[in-house]
Amino acid sequence: MARPTVPHSSDFAFNVTMQPLTLPGGHQTGFWSPTREVNGVPKALGVTSENYGLVLNEEFINKIEEGFTKANLNGFDRDVAVMDYGKRCQASWTFRNRTIKVKKVGDELAFKVTARNSYDGSWRVSLIDTVERLACLNGAVRSEKGLMLTGKHTARLDINRIVGGLGSMLQRFETWASDLDLLVLPISQAEGYHILNHAQEEQIISGSTREGILGFWNSPRRVEDQDRTLYNLWNAGTEYLTHVARRERFEFSETVNSELTTWMMGLGRDSARLSKMRQPLEELAVN
Repeated sequence: MARPTVPHSSDFAFNVTMQPLTLPGGHQTGFWSPTREVNGVPKALGVTSENYGLVLNEEFINKIEEGFTKANLNGFDRDVAVMDYGKRCQASWTFRNRTIKVKKVGDELAFKVTARNSYDGSWRVSLIDTVERLACLNGAVRSEKGLMLTGKHTARLDINRIVGGLGSMLQRFETWASDLDLLVLPISQAEGYHILNHAQEEQIISGSTREGILGFWNSPRRVEDQDRTLYNLWNAGTEYLTHVARRERFEFSETVNSELTTWMMGLGRDSARLSKMRQPLEELAVN
């Protein structure tokens, strides 16, 4: 499960250098560490081999925005979160001028690009497939593993590869609406409760996350969320994860958001499986 880390800063443009790790007496270990200074004191951000390609956050973000220009994408809002005092960085760009609609409900979704980089080796450099629901600014993640740019750290970032990745993401963006239309299936209030129980049973969400989502499912904040469909249940999940869990467990919420979205879309495509998920756990156990 993802770390319960809260972003420590939005300042991503700090300098990082590769420093050899030595033992007392100056003996070489053969390992290196991406290192930054914090209040004048060197702070190791991870342990790597000498072949680790250091990708600076500032260069990474600038290259992606250069890719936006080449792909004729403009008018974005940028948000950056830096975790563990600089070990990991996530940047998101929301394009509110590039939208699609979920036809069955008229919901409007904005194209969003999320990128990740790390100095501790826990994240590969990646672009991640995301959208933002404009009615409530809920974020949703298609795949936390990233698309196109994902790979080992390398000091060379290919703008053409970034542009190609953005092209693929824009094509996939168009499919979000049809995929989410599959979730516009009527369910009862109680069935929503049962479905979340199954999600917990299958370890898609935790018990505390299930309770948080139920709060939004039982008491919708907006008129458009009062319909009882699988789509509204999914929205209750993204609302809790975006606006509640994300404040205290940033990386956890991003991971669960991705897993829940993938799981819900699977239910929308598989009517037999959805039929089982509508039933109480106890009934299925008996059968």
